[in-house]
Amino acid sequence: MKKEIPNITFDKNQDLGIEVMNFDELVERLGHTKGHSPYAVHRIQFFLILMINKGPYTHFVDFESFTLTEGSTLFISKNQVHHFTEGLKACKGFCIIFKYKFISSAPLSLELLKLNRIFNYHLGNPIVHQHELKDDSLIKLGANLHYEYSIENSFAKIEILNALLQVLLLKAERAKAAQTVSGVKLHCLDVINTFKNRLEKDYIRTRNSRAYAEELLVSYKFLNDIIKKLTGKTAKAFIDDYVAIEVKRYLVSTALSIKEISYKTGFDEPSNLVKFFKKNIGVTPLKFRQQFQ
Repeated sequence: MKKEIPNITFDKNQDLGIEVMNFDELVERLGHTKGHSPYAVHRIQFFLILMINKGPYTHFVDFESFTLTEGSTLFISKNQVHHFTEGLKACKGFCIIFKYKFISSAPLSLELLKLNRIFNYHLGNPIVHQHELKDDSLIKLGANLHYEYSIENSFAKIEILNALLQVLLLKAERAKAAQTVSGVKLHCLDVINTFKNRLEKDYIRTRNSRAYAEELLVSYKFLNDIIKKLTGKTAKAFIDDYVAIEVKRYLVSTALSIKEISYKTGFDEPSNLVKFFKKNIGVTPLKFRQQFQ
């Protein structure tokens, strides 16, 4: 029987809280990975950025494939599942991984994570392509981050890396600004991010959107309105989409039975899971699993 989705934590340079590699270094690292295959589905407990200088390259995140070309940058959030593909070995670029603690170590960085739509995969496309940047470049910032990370001089290293990462996030957000909803207040983004974090933690206990609104000390109407404004979905649909993704993760990455998955994802009976999955995905859980075998 397969193990459940491996939870991969940030286990190098704990004091620094960030790691920057070019793709040659990344491929070598992946080749020495123990305990799981980086080319199979795994869940990450840190933030990940992939920047392509020479491609194309296809990466899989939450059962979707994303094609990156020269100048493209992919943002993968903590708690998402993903896997690398063999095409990485023929590409050039940079990989940046960092812990939440690193990006939240400066006040501006904390606000960036709240404001930045790119890491919030429920709110928009996680890729910035070169044509969206026009004459600007995220790759140059990736190269600067790699240089600063690699040099031996440690004076103000954390501060410089943090500043460079802030600039990268700001430029990425600027490139996406035209595609996002305007006039959204920071408080609304705080609420929806807190809601998402609560949902990730408690969806097994409850999928009642009114209960989450009560916990967040906001009205159900307010919560439903901001979710609809930012995602085009009702609060209930948002919750159902998240639960469906979690079920998919178990179906594809484990050999657990439907009965076992139903209990792990908060369903009282396997028949309720099957009914829910077929309604939201269009096929039964078993047929979905068969598509990935």
